[in-house]
Amino acid sequence: MGTVGIFTTFFAIFGFIMVFVGWVTRKWIGRSTDYLVAGRQINLLVNTLGVAAIGYAGTTLTLAPAFTIMGGLTKSIFMLGVAYSLTGIISYALLIAPVARRTGAHTLPEWLEIRYDRRVRFIITLVTVVAMLGITANNVLSMATIITGFTGWSIPVTILITFLIFLFFTVLGGMWAVTLTDFIQGVLCTFAIPVLVIFLLVRYGGLSFLTHNWPGGNVWTSGIAGKSFPWFSTFYPSVFVAFFLYGMALVWGSNSYWIRVSSVRSERVAKFSYLLAALILFSANGFMYPLLGAYVGAAHPEMFAPQGSAAPAAAFGIFLRDTPSVLAAYFLLTTLAASVSTSTTYYMAGSSVIVRDIYQRFVKPNAKPEDLVKPSMIVNTLFGIAALLLCFFPGGPVYLFAFATAWLAPTAVIVILGLYSKKFSTTGAFVGGLTGLIFMSVWTLLDLTKIYPLTSKFGHMVIPGLIVSVVAALIANLFGKSKYDFTVKKRTQLSDKEIEVLDIIRRGYNTMAEITDLLDIDSSKSSELVLSLEKAGAVKRASNRGSGFYTFILTDFAQNLPTRIKSEEIYGDLDIVGLNILKHVKSGSQVLADELSKTTGLNSMALSTVINSLIRRGYLSEGGIWRRIIKITQKGLEAVQRFEKGDGESAV
Repeated sequence: MGTVGIFTTFFAIFGFIMVFVGWVTRKWIGRSTDYLVAGRQINLLVNTLGVAAIGYAGTTLTLAPAFTIMGGLTKSIFMLGVAYSLTGIISYALLIAPVARRTGAHTLPEWLEIRYDRRVRFIITLVTVVAMLGITANNVLSMATIITGFTGWSIPVTILITFLIFLFFTVLGGMWAVTLTDFIQGVLCTFAIPVLVIFLLVRYGGLSFLTHNWPGGNVWTSGIAGKSFPWFSTFYPSVFVAFFLYGMALVWGSNSYWIRVSSVRSERVAKFSYLLAALILFSANGFMYPLLGAYVGAAHPEMFAPQGSAAPAAAFGIFLRDTPSVLAAYFLLTTLAASVSTSTTYYMAGSSVIVRDIYQRFVKPNAKPEDLVKPSMIVNTLFGIAALLLCFFPGGPVYLFAFATAWLAPTAVIVILGLYSKKFSTTGAFVGGLTGLIFMSVWTLLDLTKIYPLTSKFGHMVIPGLIVSVVAALIANLFGKSKYDFTVKKRTQLSDKEIEVLDIIRRGYNTMAEITDLLDIDSSKSSELVLSLEKAGAVKRASNRGSGFYTFILTDFAQNLPTRIKSEEIYGDLDIVGLNILKHVKSGSQVLADELSKTTGLNSMALSTVINSLIRRGYLSEGGIWRRIIKITQKGLEAVQRFEKGDGESAV
């Protein structure tokens, strides 16, 4: 059996597994929160490989080796290794991921309403939908082009089959299916790293092979033609542009990374999954694929300019032709897995925004999460069909992908300013974001239509776009006022909802995510309730920026405000809900967390919040690669025993 036959077999097995995962995870969906953010149950290992799977795009498989052919190993390592994998992903892990998880917002546009207002949310919602649509279609089309170039299959047939596979499992299982399939695909791609390195060393030899056969001189500093692209230049490719493009705009401004954070179990998982994913991605994008480009260039210098006519981006395909059938089929499968994992994540990032930020806000504002499962599936299907049709529209994915990269940069600006500056106003965000979007859209349009190609004259648009966005935002900020800049006016008359929020904080659930999940509402609504209590002098924020901005502390004045908590509902540092959960698992055997929803009456999001609190305080331990499994600790057993004996202290 030849390479194409082996790959066809691998493809069939891969497709079956993806469909099977969708079929299994459909049973895990009870509410839209399960469908869109997997009930916030994703653990460290699964999310690590899920985030890594986003970076294993078909684009990186072609670009990383190409950068080596064009500019040598060192700059290739910096382009997608240092700029994207280390700078982009690690900065997201440290600056954004923990804060994003604490806000409780399911989507990036949802958080923008928390921080700013509905206008900003609406604009970024539209931008996100179009951007995610373009990126999804572009990834599928790129993958189909690579595969058909090697197998000879029809591009339309390849696109159609691939779409049917991932449409099936994503529509059925939502974020659960995407996360689990990304885990499988992440394992496939991660395992390929040592396999590929070993093969290159066995087939060609060590670095001495590169130094003796590289036609451009020094493989570290020069491309195959003896030239290199610059370190510092506004023109692409350059390392300088890569840091702004891959290290900031395409990561900070994308909803695909935000929903990954929103779906994990805790802030710790959010932070460390991104840090670990960064190391995995660097080993691929900053080591394996640049090295692959070097070996291909050294082994086949006749294929590339000035001797040949092959484009640098063809390096991966040339390598596959020079590889034994089984390995070639496996590496080609990793290309498929990389593209599907990236596509489905952007696919969910786009459809989740339509459900959460358009349908739920404007069509069914009072709908409960249980009522949104079918609409989520319908939206997912329609979004997938739109992306599929776009693949067959000449230039469609290319045009939308160009606009997507342009639009994400201004979004990144207002995200980082909003997270770390309490004084940054809605006016600054709206004007800065809109100005940047218009500026970069016009730039892109002039380039695509060739009317006046600004890129060829001034360089890549990401840097001017960021400058325009920042300047416009800062100037407009002078004429606006942050909604968090107010004078406290103490009042004792509180609404029922305000008392409910105050009691939630009294019970020890004092972050925006915990309040939102226990109230079971959109985080923009819970944010308004907290802000109202803040203006009333009942609560204050732990900090004016970062995670502390979404952590709340009761003031002394709050002690005199109304409460509906009864004395018997608080037992030491536990509330009655936490105690009931401990009693349900006191046997010491492991319990599937989802099963407690029926016995406690809590929905999956509220249950996740209470369990997180119990784990954080040492009453429970957790496990489970897929769904969360909990077990009571010795401290938890002692608490239950004290409660049953009546030896604990009750206090409001």
